[in-house]
Amino acid sequence: MAKWIEFRTCQGCGYDLATGEGERGCALHDCAYMPEELKVFCPSCLFDFVTMEGNPPCDDPMTCEHGEAARANVANVEAWQRHHAVVASSLGVGDH
Repeated sequence: MAKWIEFRTCQGCGYDLATGEGERGCALHDCAYMPEELKVFCPSCLFDFVTMEGNPPCDDPMTCEHGEAARANVANVEAWQRHHAVVASSLGVGDH
């Protein structure tokens, strides 16, 4: 299993990315300690390829060469989210 799949919190941060609990010290998916495989922001304009939010200067952020690595990481983030949803479900987290 890839090491990035187990990533949940950053060094010195109280925010749990998997549960959304705690106090966040940075923008989601824009953490200095986040594994490279989970970074989904364009390094040029910071367009977020998961939420599709931002103000890119290019005509089409989905074809811009600057965002190639970030777009490739979207599948990793989706796998990471599924993994942590399954773990939370198996632990009964979120059940009322």
